Amino acid sequence: MSDKDFGGNDDLSLPKATVQKIISEILPQLPHDPNASGGDKGEMTFTRPARDLLISCSLEFLRMLSSESNDISEKESKKTISVEHVEQALTDLGFGTYIDGCRGVVGEWQEVQKKRVGRGEKMRNFGGFDKMGEDELRKMQEALLGEARGRMEGGSEAQ
Repeated sequence: MSDKDFGGNDDLSLPKATVQKIISEILPQLPHDPNASGGDKGEMTFTRPARDLLISCSLEFLRMLSSESNDISEKESKKTISVEHVEQALTDLGFGTYIDGCRGVVGEWQEVQKKRVGRGEKMRNFGGFDKMGEDELRKMQEALLGEARGRMEGGSEAQ
């Protein structure tokens, strides 16, 4: 997969504020020399050019990973890239040590998805409206819209 398949390099970026937030969360955890110059109280800092370089490297990593994952899925005649394809791509590219971390993120995502309330579930036991038919609900909606329209028209005449 070439760069043109991604719409060109200029179209892709990562949100700088998000990257800066991640950097700010990670830097304090990294070992460093508190006696080194730069930064307040010996804290590590990250310059804007360094952040921009990190974004550029991250984008290249994502391009390589997505391209390799796509190749793997195509070899299996699949139209959708799965977690397994990404894991295989990580291994093939020499980043197999990241797989456990990725599995943890996927597990967290799956837990969040389990807790999400589906649209049908939201309507269940919703003030008794769940027992009404679609036609009856539509008539109620039209009546409410008519009332609102009447108030709007009446309000505009008063002005």
